[in-house]
Amino acid sequence: MKFITAALTSAALLLAGCMYEPIHQGNRLSAEKSAQIFEGMTKFKVEQALGTPMLNSTLHPNRVTYYEEFEDEESGDMKKRGLEITYDGALRVQHIRRFGFEDSE
Repeated sequence: MKFITAALTSAALLLAGCMYEPIHQGNRLSAEKSAQIFEGMTKFKVEQALGTPMLNSTLHPNRVTYYEEFEDEESGDMKKRGLEITYDGALRVQHIRRFGFEDSE
C-alpha cells in the first residue's frame, strides 16, 4: 500500500511540473507604456515607467534598449517588441525608436 501511495504521489508531482506556462523574456512592455515615453523626458522618469533596460550599449553609453520576446497566447507565435532610447548629455530622451508595437493591442 505504501508503494502505491508513493507511486501516485510521484506521478502527481511529475504531472504538476508539466503545466503549460507561456514563454516571456525581457522587459514587460505594452503599447500604453511605450506611449508614455516622449522626447525631453528624464532618464529617471523613463526608468520609473519601464524599469531597468534589458540592454545597455558599451559603445554608446547614452543608448539603452527595452526589449521583450513573448509567445502570443492566441496564435502561439513568438513576438518581439521594444524601444531603443538615446539620451543627450543631460540624460534626457533625445530619440526614441519603437519596434514591434504595430501588430499588438
